[in-house]
Amino acid sequence: MPAAPQPAARKRPLRQDAGMKPHVMFGVHPLFGDYVDAIHTNGGYLARVIQNVEEPQRPQGERFADGLARYHTWLKANGHTTAVRVERLDRYRPDLAETPLLGFRGLKVLPLVNRLREEFGLHFPPLIHPAAAVSPMAVVEEGVFIGAGVVIAPHARIGAFSLVNRGATIGHDAVVEEGVVVGPSCSTGSAVRLRAGAVLGIGCTVIERLEIGEGSYVAAGAVVLHDVAPNRLVAGIPAREKKVLGNTGGEST
Repeated sequence: MPAAPQPAARKRPLRQDAGMKPHVMFGVHPLFGDYVDAIHTNGGYLARVIQNVEEPQRPQGERFADGLARYHTWLKANGHTTAVRVERLDRYRPDLAETPLLGFRGLKVLPLVNRLREEFGLHFPPLIHPAAAVSPMAVVEEGVFIGAGVVIAPHARIGAFSLVNRGATIGHDAVVEEGVVVGPSCSTGSAVRLRAGAVLGIGCTVIERLEIGEGSYVAAGAVVLHDVAPNRLVAGIPAREKKVLGNTGGEST
Protein backbone atom coordinates (compact mmCIF):
# COMPACT_ATOMS: atom_id res chain seq x y z
CA MET A 1 0.00 0.00 0.00
CA PRO A 2 1.58 3.30 -1.04
CA ALA A 3 2.43 5.73 1.70
CA ALA A 4 0.05 8.62 2.16
CA PRO A 5 1.44 11.87 0.75
CA GLN A 6 2.99 14.09 3.39
CA PRO A 7 1.72 17.66 3.70
CA ALA A 8 4.13 20.31 2.45
CA ALA A 9 6.23 21.83 5.19
CA ARG A 10 5.06 25.28 6.15
CA LYS A 11 7.74 27.90 5.68
CA ARG A 12 8.39 29.46 9.04
CA PRO A 13 8.11 33.22 8.68
CA LEU A 14 10.94 35.47 9.78
CA ARG A 15 10.13 37.47 12.88
CA GLN A 16 11.50 40.73 14.15
CA ASP A 17 12.83 38.93 17.23
CA ALA A 18 14.93 36.53 15.11
CA GLY A 19 18.00 38.71 14.73
CA MET A 20 16.64 41.04 12.05
CA LYS A 21 18.21 44.50 11.91
CA PRO A 22 15.87 47.44 12.69
CA HIS A 23 15.96 50.47 10.39
CA VAL A 24 14.74 54.04 10.80
CA MET A 25 13.64 55.97 7.69
CA PHE A 26 13.76 59.78 7.47
CA GLY A 27 11.20 61.26 5.09
CA VAL A 28 8.80 59.44 2.78
CA HIS A 29 8.21 59.02 -0.95
CA PRO A 30 6.05 56.88 -3.28
CA LEU A 31 9.06 54.52 -3.58
CA PHE A 32 8.44 53.45 0.02
CA GLY A 33 7.63 49.89 -1.11
CA ASP A 34 10.95 49.58 -2.97
CA TYR A 35 12.86 50.70 0.10
CA VAL A 36 11.21 48.27 2.52
CA ASP A 37 11.61 45.46 -0.04
CA ALA A 38 15.36 46.07 -0.05
CA ILE A 39 15.45 46.31 3.74
CA HIS A 40 13.74 42.92 4.17
CA THR A 41 15.73 41.11 1.49
CA ASN A 42 18.85 42.30 3.32
CA GLY A 43 17.56 40.70 6.54
CA GLY A 44 16.16 43.81 8.20
CA TYR A 45 12.84 45.44 8.97
CA LEU A 46 11.54 48.99 9.24
CA ALA A 47 11.00 50.00 12.86
CA ARG A 48 10.34 53.76 12.55
CA VAL A 49 9.54 56.45 10.02
CA ILE A 50 10.53 60.00 10.94
CA GLN A 51 8.58 62.67 9.07
CA ASN A 52 10.51 65.91 8.62
CA VAL A 53 7.75 67.86 6.83
CA GLU A 54 4.11 67.35 5.98
CA GLU A 55 3.67 65.09 2.97
CA PRO A 56 2.91 67.18 -0.13
CA GLN A 57 -0.24 66.69 -2.13
CA ARG A 58 0.57 64.58 -5.19
CA PRO A 59 -1.58 64.87 -8.33
CA GLN A 60 -1.14 61.14 -8.98
CA GLY A 61 -0.15 58.11 -6.99
CA GLU A 62 -0.82 56.91 -3.48
CA ARG A 63 -0.05 58.63 -0.22
CA PHE A 64 2.43 57.32 2.31
CA ALA A 65 -0.41 56.07 4.53
CA ASP A 66 -1.55 53.73 1.74
CA GLY A 67 1.89 52.18 1.32
CA LEU A 68 2.31 51.89 5.08
CA ALA A 69 -1.04 50.08 5.41
CA ARG A 70 0.02 47.55 2.76
CA TYR A 71 3.34 47.05 4.54
CA HIS A 72 1.55 46.40 7.85
CA THR A 73 -0.70 43.85 6.13
CA TRP A 74 2.36 42.08 4.73
CA LEU A 75 4.11 42.13 8.12
CA LYS A 76 1.11 40.54 9.82
CA ALA A 77 0.77 37.87 7.12
CA ASN A 78 4.45 36.96 7.53
CA GLY A 79 4.42 36.59 11.28
CA HIS A 80 5.84 39.94 12.35
CA THR A 81 4.52 41.19 15.63
CA THR A 82 5.12 44.95 15.70
CA ALA A 83 4.03 47.85 13.51
CA VAL A 84 6.09 50.75 12.18
CA ARG A 85 6.08 53.75 14.51
CA VAL A 86 5.62 57.10 12.77
CA GLU A 87 7.13 60.08 14.57
CA ARG A 88 7.91 63.71 13.86
CA LEU A 89 11.51 64.85 13.55
CA ASP A 90 11.27 67.20 16.53
CA ARG A 91 10.52 64.18 18.74
CA TYR A 92 13.23 61.93 17.29
CA ARG A 93 15.69 60.31 19.69
CA PRO A 94 18.44 58.07 18.23
CA ASP A 95 18.50 54.34 18.86
CA LEU A 96 21.98 52.91 18.31
CA ALA A 97 20.47 49.56 17.26
CA GLU A 98 18.77 51.14 14.24
CA THR A 99 20.32 51.61 10.80
CA PRO A 100 19.36 55.07 9.46
CA LEU A 101 18.23 55.52 5.86
CA LEU A 102 16.58 58.20 3.78
CA GLY A 103 13.07 57.84 2.43
CA PHE A 104 13.80 60.03 -0.59
CA ARG A 105 16.80 60.99 -2.74
CA GLY A 106 18.09 63.86 -4.86
CA LEU A 107 19.72 67.16 -3.90
CA LYS A 108 16.67 68.22 -1.86
CA VAL A 109 17.66 65.69 0.79
CA LEU A 110 20.89 67.55 1.66
CA PRO A 111 19.47 70.04 4.21
CA LEU A 112 17.91 67.14 6.14
CA VAL A 113 21.15 65.13 5.94
CA ASN A 114 23.17 68.07 7.26
CA ARG A 115 20.75 68.58 10.17
CA LEU A 116 20.85 64.89 11.13
CA ARG A 117 24.64 64.89 10.99
CA GLU A 118 24.98 68.01 13.11
CA GLU A 119 22.34 67.17 15.74
CA PHE A 120 22.74 63.39 16.01
CA GLY A 121 25.99 62.43 14.28
CA LEU A 122 24.16 60.12 11.86
CA HIS A 123 25.62 58.66 8.69
CA PHE A 124 23.74 56.77 5.99
CA PRO A 125 25.10 53.50 4.58
CA PRO A 126 24.07 52.57 1.04
CA LEU A 127 20.99 50.37 0.65
CA ILE A 128 21.59 47.83 -2.13
CA HIS A 129 19.04 45.19 -3.09
CA PRO A 130 20.63 41.71 -3.10
CA ALA A 131 19.24 41.14 -6.60
CA ALA A 132 21.40 43.97 -7.96
CA ALA A 133 24.73 43.16 -9.65
CA VAL A 134 27.26 45.74 -8.43
CA SER A 135 30.86 45.26 -9.54
CA PRO A 136 33.34 45.03 -6.66
CA MET A 137 35.37 47.57 -8.65
CA ALA A 138 32.53 50.12 -8.58
CA VAL A 139 32.31 52.83 -5.92
CA VAL A 140 28.98 53.37 -4.15
CA GLU A 141 28.91 56.39 -1.85
CA GLU A 142 26.90 57.32 1.25
CA GLY A 143 23.11 57.11 1.22
CA VAL A 144 22.77 55.57 -2.25
CA PHE A 145 19.78 53.33 -3.04
CA ILE A 146 20.22 50.61 -5.68
CA GLY A 147 17.12 48.60 -6.60
CA ALA A 148 16.56 45.02 -7.72
CA GLY A 149 17.95 44.02 -11.11
CA VAL A 150 20.33 46.97 -11.40
CA VAL A 151 23.73 46.38 -13.04
CA ILE A 152 26.65 48.63 -12.04
CA ALA A 153 29.70 47.95 -14.22
CA PRO A 154 33.37 48.07 -13.15
CA HIS A 155 34.90 51.42 -12.18
CA ALA A 156 31.56 53.22 -12.20
CA ARG A 157 31.00 55.66 -9.34
CA ILE A 158 27.57 56.30 -7.81
CA GLY A 159 27.55 59.60 -5.92
CA ALA A 160 26.10 60.21 -2.48
CA PHE A 161 22.31 60.22 -2.03
CA SER A 162 21.63 59.06 -5.58
CA LEU A 163 19.02 56.49 -6.59
CA VAL A 164 19.40 53.82 -9.29
CA ASN A 165 16.02 52.18 -9.67
CA ARG A 166 14.93 48.69 -10.74
CA GLY A 167 16.57 47.17 -13.80
CA ALA A 168 18.77 50.15 -14.71
CA THR A 169 22.29 49.69 -16.11
CA ILE A 170 25.25 51.97 -15.42
CA GLY A 171 28.14 51.39 -17.83
CA HIS A 172 31.79 50.98 -16.94
CA ASP A 173 33.74 54.10 -15.92
CA ALA A 174 30.50 56.10 -15.65
CA VAL A 175 30.30 58.86 -13.05
CA VAL A 176 26.97 59.49 -11.34
CA GLU A 177 27.34 62.61 -9.23
CA GLU A 178 25.56 63.53 -6.00
CA GLY A 179 21.77 63.41 -5.83
CA VAL A 180 21.09 61.88 -9.24
CA VAL A 181 17.92 59.85 -9.86
CA VAL A 182 18.08 57.07 -12.47
CA GLY A 183 14.64 55.65 -13.28
CA PRO A 184 13.70 52.00 -13.85
CA SER A 185 15.20 50.23 -16.89
CA CYS A 186 17.43 53.15 -17.91
CA SER A 187 20.68 52.33 -19.69
CA THR A 188 23.82 54.46 -19.71
CA GLY A 189 26.84 53.63 -21.81
CA SER A 190 30.46 53.60 -20.74
CA ALA A 191 32.13 56.74 -19.38
CA VAL A 192 28.85 58.70 -19.20
CA ARG A 193 28.80 61.53 -16.66
CA LEU A 194 25.51 62.39 -14.93
CA ARG A 195 25.96 65.72 -13.18
CA ALA A 196 24.54 66.52 -9.73
CA GLY A 197 20.75 66.46 -9.45
CA ALA A 198 20.13 65.10 -12.95
CA VAL A 199 17.10 62.84 -13.47
CA LEU A 200 16.76 60.05 -16.02
CA GLY A 201 13.15 59.02 -16.69
CA ILE A 202 11.92 55.45 -17.06
CA GLY A 203 13.54 53.45 -19.86
CA CYS A 204 15.73 56.18 -21.34
CA THR A 205 19.11 55.51 -22.97
CA VAL A 206 22.27 57.62 -22.83
CA ILE A 207 24.99 56.46 -25.21
CA GLU A 208 28.64 56.28 -24.19
CA ARG A 209 30.85 59.23 -23.21
CA LEU A 210 28.07 61.81 -22.99
CA GLU A 211 27.38 64.28 -20.21
CA ILE A 212 23.96 65.08 -18.76
CA GLY A 213 24.16 68.52 -17.20
CA GLU A 214 23.42 69.44 -13.59
CA GLY A 215 19.70 69.54 -12.81
CA SER A 216 18.67 68.27 -16.25
CA TYR A 217 15.79 65.88 -16.88
CA VAL A 218 15.78 63.18 -19.56
CA ALA A 219 12.19 62.17 -20.30
CA ALA A 220 10.97 58.57 -20.20
CA GLY A 221 11.97 56.54 -23.26
CA ALA A 222 14.30 59.19 -24.69
CA VAL A 223 17.49 58.22 -26.52
CA VAL A 224 20.28 60.73 -25.87
CA LEU A 225 22.90 61.04 -28.63
CA HIS A 226 24.50 64.36 -27.62
CA ASP A 227 25.54 66.13 -24.43
CA VAL A 228 22.74 67.84 -22.50
CA ALA A 229 23.36 71.31 -21.04
CA PRO A 230 22.54 72.03 -17.37
CA ASN A 231 18.90 72.51 -16.34
CA ARG A 232 17.34 71.30 -19.56
CA LEU A 233 14.41 68.99 -20.30
CA VAL A 234 15.09 66.69 -23.26
CA ALA A 235 12.72 64.16 -24.78
CA GLY A 236 12.21 62.01 -27.87
CA ILE A 237 14.21 59.71 -30.18
CA PRO A 238 16.68 61.21 -30.67
CA ALA A 239 16.37 63.39 -27.60
CA ARG A 240 15.91 67.11 -28.25
CA GLU A 241 15.76 70.06 -25.88
CA LYS A 242 12.19 70.98 -24.92
CA LYS A 243 12.68 73.71 -22.32
CA VAL A 244 14.94 75.25 -19.70
CA LEU A 245 14.28 74.14 -16.13
CA GLY A 246 14.78 75.51 -12.68
CA ASN A 247 17.03 73.42 -10.43
CA THR A 248 14.70 70.54 -9.48
CA GLY A 249 17.25 68.53 -7.49
CA GLY A 250 15.67 65.14 -8.19
CA GLU A 251 13.20 63.51 -5.79
CA SER A 252 11.57 65.33 -2.94
CA THR A 253 9.92 64.11 0.24
